[in-house]
Amino acid sequence: MKAVVLDAPKRWRVADVPDPTPSDDEVVVAVSACGVCGTDRHLFEGEFPAAFPLIPGHELAGKVVAVGKQVRHLKVGDFIVVHPNKPCRTCLFCREGDEHLCENLQAYGIHLPGGFAQFVAVRAENVHPAEGLTPLQAAWAEPLSCCLHGLRKVGVRTGERVLVLGCGPMGLLFVELALLHGAAVVVAVDGFAARKEAAKKVGATWALMPDELEENGSDIAPGGFSLVIEASGNPQAVAFGLRWVRAGGRFLQFGVCPMEAAVSIAPFVIYRRELMLVGSFSLNREMPAAIELLRSGRLNVSALTTHQLPLEGYGDALQLMREGRALKVQLLPDGRGQ
Repeated sequence: MKAVVLDAPKRWRVADVPDPTPSDDEVVVAVSACGVCGTDRHLFEGEFPAAFPLIPGHELAGKVVAVGKQVRHLKVGDFIVVHPNKPCRTCLFCREGDEHLCENLQAYGIHLPGGFAQFVAVRAENVHPAEGLTPLQAAWAEPLSCCLHGLRKVGVRTGERVLVLGCGPMGLLFVELALLHGAAVVVAVDGFAARKEAAKKVGATWALMPDELEENGSDIAPGGFSLVIEASGNPQAVAFGLRWVRAGGRFLQFGVCPMEAAVSIAPFVIYRRELMLVGSFSLNREMPAAIELLRSGRLNVSALTTHQLPLEGYGDALQLMREGRALKVQLLPDGRGQ
């Protein structure tokens, strides 16, 4: 089969590699679509720990083409999505139900062969049925699950004012979700004009450049925002966003900043303003809810998918994202799309 192989940071190729065969508790999936994530950019740049050489890709959907001997709930032909996390199930965090915080966590596309390939073998319990969705929609199940995981930690209160920093695919999902959960005002901020326009299209009340928020923010949200979501992974955006959290407000750190990055905040400010600072990493058990939300049609993920490319377009996908010329890029190992 053909697959993208990341030999080391910044070194990749499309190669012929052996077809996978399922272990007794696995299935083999023919990948229909696999989203290119910001984490994939970090992997390529060497900014995220991974096991090289690696077949990346963790936002995948496709059809089951082979089933292991012990698998009873899946059959050849089933259309599915894959939960990428493979926890150990024995550490303290796994036993407490926080499997995404597993001390020995592995993930398809980061430590194990992933979805930028024609076929991938995955543990059957990581598979969720996705009938009724198109490949384009189904490949959003994993990123949407991550957003739902973050919102589960901070909530969205009816009638509140929300600030979303970063209008990439995840930030735009947060705009849609905040409105869906009852926010009265959702302000989206990004330095790229095209992404700002995309935020308008998905319903943002205001879509602004950072300097425009500086000019108009006190009128839009006197006293600040009760919920600020940082979805860019830019340390400067983190520092910027912390200044906009109103007293008693919540700040969700969702974007992936470089591991060595640091931001200053006065502990007295956290204390005196009773701020809640929350991190959100990956997903846990949100995928069934994400699939049902995608089936409902209440989220417009098609508008967020700007490019679908063959496996050979992996490098182009990263460049498009780096330059802000794309929202979600999906790779299509089977070449069919939609």
